[in-house]
Amino acid sequence: MRDVFVRRQPIFTRRLEVWGYQIIAGRFGYVEPVVSSPGRPQTGRLTLPGSPGLPPVPSDEARLLLEALAEISLPALVGESLAVVRLAPTTALTARDFLVSLAPPDRLVALMTLHPVPDRAVLADALDALRDAGFRVGLAGFQGQPEFLPFARTVDLVAASCQEIGPEGLAEFANQLRACRAQLLATDIDTYDVYDRCRESRVTLFAGPFLSAPRSVRSTRAPSNRALLLLLARLQDPEAEFSELEALISLDVGLTYRLLRLVNSVWYGRRRIESVRQALLLLGTRLVSAWVTLLLMADIPDKPHELLTTAVIRARMAELVAAARGRTSREAAFLTGLLSVLDALLDQPMEELLASLPLTDELRAALLQHQGELGAVLDAVLAYERGDWNRLALLGLRPSLLTSAYLDAIALAREIDLAMAA
Repeated sequence: MRDVFVRRQPIFTRRLEVWGYQIIAGRFGYVEPVVSSPGRPQTGRLTLPGSPGLPPVPSDEARLLLEALAEISLPALVGESLAVVRLAPTTALTARDFLVSLAPPDRLVALMTLHPVPDRAVLADALDALRDAGFRVGLAGFQGQPEFLPFARTVDLVAASCQEIGPEGLAEFANQLRACRAQLLATDIDTYDVYDRCRESRVTLFAGPFLSAPRSVRSTRAPSNRALLLLLARLQDPEAEFSELEALISLDVGLTYRLLRLVNSVWYGRRRIESVRQALLLLGTRLVSAWVTLLLMADIPDKPHELLTTAVIRARMAELVAAARGRTSREAAFLTGLLSVLDALLDQPMEELLASLPLTDELRAALLQHQGELGAVLDAVLAYERGDWNRLALLGLRPSLLTSAYLDAIALAREIDLAMAA
C-alpha cells in the first residue's frame, strides 16, 4: 500500500442513522481540506494502476483521493453504505470512467467542489457527464452564491460548512432549496448544540465530529448509568480475581451468551470457546473484560449505533498501533480506545466518569491528558480519525501501516456488527 492516508467520515440522517460516508485522503505535510484562492491553480499528475495515464489533476486533494481509491476498494471503506467523494469539475470529467469502475453508480455520490471557483460551463458538463453515468451528483462548499443557485436546485445533494456560514446561513439555504429535490448536508458540526440548531433549520443530513462529544445537558438515565459504572468498575479493577470475573459475567445469562457468540465470531483461534471460564483462560482477563465492556456499552439506550462503531475502530486501531510501536500492552491499548467514547455514551465529563473506575494511572493519564505511551497511541488514533496528518508524523510510523490498521479496524467493526445482529 502506498504512503497515503484514507479515512471515512460518517454522514447522518436527522435520526442519527448513517446515510453514507465521505471518503477523504491525505499524507504527511497535507492539511485537509484544501482551499485555494480562485486565481491560484494547483497541479499534479495522476497515473492509476492498470489504466492509461490521466491528464493533470487540478488539486492534491483529488490526486490523493483517486490514488487511494485505486488501491483500496470502496466496500473495504464503507461496506454496503453510500460513498461520497469530492472532486473538482475538471477532475470529475477526466476520471468519470475510473469512478464507474470503483462501484455501481447508485452507490457513489460525486460532489463538485466550488473552491476554487469553477467555470460554469465546465461545472455543467461535469454534472451532466456524471448523471449520464448514473451517479447522484451534488455541490460542495456552497455558500449561496447566486451564480451557482441554479445548479444547486437541480442536483441531489448540496453540502455547506456550518463553520463557514453558521446555522442561520444553512436555514436560508434550506428555504432556497425547499421546492427542489436537493438534500442539504451541513458539514463541520463539532457539538450537539450546533447539530440541534442545524436540525431546526430543516437541514436533512449532518457531518462532523459532534457524535464523539457528550451532550451539554445531562441525561435522565443517571440511575442506569450508575449501575453500568459499578459493573465496569469491577471489570476494570486490576485486583479483581479470576473467579470473581467469571462469576460476575456468568451471573447474566444473556450477557454470557452474547460474549461467547462475539468472541467465537471475531477471535482468530481455531478452538471454539464454550464457557466464560474457557474464554478467560484462553483470551486472558484483560481481553475478556474489554469484550464485556463493549457489550455493556452496546446496551446503553438512545445513542447512535455509529458511536459504538467508532469505539471499536479506535480500540482495534490502538491495539495495532501499540503492537507496531512495541512499548505497551496491546490489550491495554484496545481498552483505551474502547473507553475513549465513554463520555459521549454517558453524556458526562470523562474526568467524572473515571473517578468511579479503578483504572491504572497509565490508562487514566492516557484518557484524560493523552500522556504516556498509551496516551501517544490514543493521540495517533484520534489524529487519524480527524485527518490531522501532520500530527501523525511525530510518531514515526509509516502512513501505509496506519492506513492498514485503520482498514483492519473497520473490518473488525463490521464483523462485530454482524455477530451482535445474528
